[in-house]
Amino acid sequence: MDEALLSDDADAVQKELDSGLQLSEYLNRGTLQHLYNKAFEDATPKQRETYVFNHLVEKCLDQGKYEGHTVLHVLGEVISQDLIQDHEIPNIYDDENSDRALGLHDLLIWAIATGKVKLARFFWNLGSDQIVSGLVASMMFKFAADHLPNDIYHADQRADLFKLSKEYRQLALLVINECYRLDKKETSDVQVKQRGDWVHIAPLDAIDMAEDMEVMGHAACQFTLDNIWTGRMASNTPTWKLMAATVCPPLLFFLEYVGDEDPAHEHDTSLWDKVKFYFTAPVTKFMYSVVSHVLLILMFSYMVLFEVRPQSKQPVGWAEGLLVFWIAILGLEEIRQMVDKRILIQTWISNAWNILDVIIVGLFEITFIVRLCLDRDFEKQNFQMIRILYCLTLIFLCVRMVPMFYLNKNMGPKIVMIRKMVGDVVFFLSVLAVVAVCYGVTRLALTTPKNEFTPSIVQKVFLIPYWQLHEQMLDLEEGEGTELPWYVDVMEAGYMLLVAVMLVELQVGLFEYTIERVQERAGMYWSYYRYDMIQEYQDRPLGPGPLLVFGLLWKLWEVFRGVPASSPFRRTFSGKVEANLQELERKAVTNVQMKLEKGVYKLHAASEHSPPDTRGKLGSLRERMASMEGEMEAIKSLIQDYTKK
Repeated sequence: MDEALLSDDADAVQKELDSGLQLSEYLNRGTLQHLYNKAFEDATPKQRETYVFNHLVEKCLDQGKYEGHTVLHVLGEVISQDLIQDHEIPNIYDDENSDRALGLHDLLIWAIATGKVKLARFFWNLGSDQIVSGLVASMMFKFAADHLPNDIYHADQRADLFKLSKEYRQLALLVINECYRLDKKETSDVQVKQRGDWVHIAPLDAIDMAEDMEVMGHAACQFTLDNIWTGRMASNTPTWKLMAATVCPPLLFFLEYVGDEDPAHEHDTSLWDKVKFYFTAPVTKFMYSVVSHVLLILMFSYMVLFEVRPQSKQPVGWAEGLLVFWIAILGLEEIRQMVDKRILIQTWISNAWNILDVIIVGLFEITFIVRLCLDRDFEKQNFQMIRILYCLTLIFLCVRMVPMFYLNKNMGPKIVMIRKMVGDVVFFLSVLAVVAVCYGVTRLALTTPKNEFTPSIVQKVFLIPYWQLHEQMLDLEEGEGTELPWYVDVMEAGYMLLVAVMLVELQVGLFEYTIERVQERAGMYWSYYRYDMIQEYQDRPLGPGPLLVFGLLWKLWEVFRGVPASSPFRRTFSGKVEANLQELERKAVTNVQMKLEKGVYKLHAASEHSPPDTRGKLGSLRERMASMEGEMEAIKSLIQDYTKK
């Protein structure tokens, strides 16, 4: 068996299994460790270059990390921390759980880590949990490709690994598609069923870890998210009914609710059940969160306009006092998210909106404390700074409304466009800064050579080029009507040609390309960001505005009581339901394998890392360049007029 595995001979392995070899008796930690060591020893120098996971294990051992642990334990740490960076998952090969029975999924990981491509596909076909195993295989191949040097010598190896990554992602997607075709309701349960072999993660978790927008955008995943979003309320409940119940809570008793056993049918529920189901649904928490945030902005605006006065003239008003308590509660919610064991602190920090929340809370509370501590002499001279800080906090609060639009199918992709266009603006400003400094310093030296250094000189260096970019010709200390030398006029004409025409039009072209690129995948972007928002509001405590304090207290009470955390994203099943889900997956995998053999399904070899088709973009740029001919002719005429002078 060892020889068949090390030679990447799937047929020989199949013969061993057919001859009566029991995998449970053959495979243990010692055997698996021997297979890893032997595969690395027998590999050629070219093959060893692709053994990325082995390189990372050796690096950890050389650095003295995980001293006293086995190599398998270190490999498990590499998988849980390097491969899957933004999620808290246990070590699959933890030494403290060394008595865990090994299976086909362990051989699948071995085959991928050691480059046994044929065996990897063989173990994927033979094993179970093909959705999770396919996505994990896709992540591992992509991880290996990303860690190879990006040069011409490794181009073929990287291309092969990216191709394998895409194939396994497509295999997982095909299984999901077949499950959804066979049974829509049970597919929803399959998506959230925890997999014991894969450290109890569910397929939705694996999709999120792989950051795969295409799989997340599949109808099966969206159907599952719809059920989670509305909780025990019927997933087809119109939005206007939910909004009406938000404004008038007694209307919640007239909504349709479903039972846990079969969400496809209605069940009789008590009045208390309806109250509980309504207020614990993520959609309800989201609606109350939006309403409370709008009220927070309105109250903050009222406070900034009418209540912010020096202590000597007016004490703290009712709105400012309520805002102190309200924003302090929001700060406690951020602390709860930080200490939540299910969320890595690195993941929390990497979310820009969490950082913005901390800035809002910290800036407001610090400003309020400073305002109370100011003496009267300082108040008279510097109280305007307090107003500025409060206004800055208000601006941040308004910006914090932006992620709430992600859940709207039309608005969500537009927010993604704005985010991506920020990168285009940074590129434009970087080039503009170089050109502006070159032009601004030269122009200022030629027009006013007797300047002495003052802060206003630095402002002129940037202000004149900036306002000329907007066609605002300023006479800054040059005297109105003063005629500039002809060479300065020529330089201005060249600057306008370069910046006002070429760079600005290039920026518009970049914006168009970004919009087209996002618009082509608008549904995928919306589906992917929707998952994060639904998960956030599922975990959020109950309570709008200042009433959130009661939800936080209830969460704290559950922690002290030791109530196990439950989530609709990760569920366990047993008995007949478990058997039905296993049978559904087995049928789906069989159908996929059969349709692949018959050519009904085909695995596309094109890599998502291949160069994109830019013909359409180039065509739109040509049209824009053609429309610029008139402006360039005008610039040409201007230059000719200046040279005649």
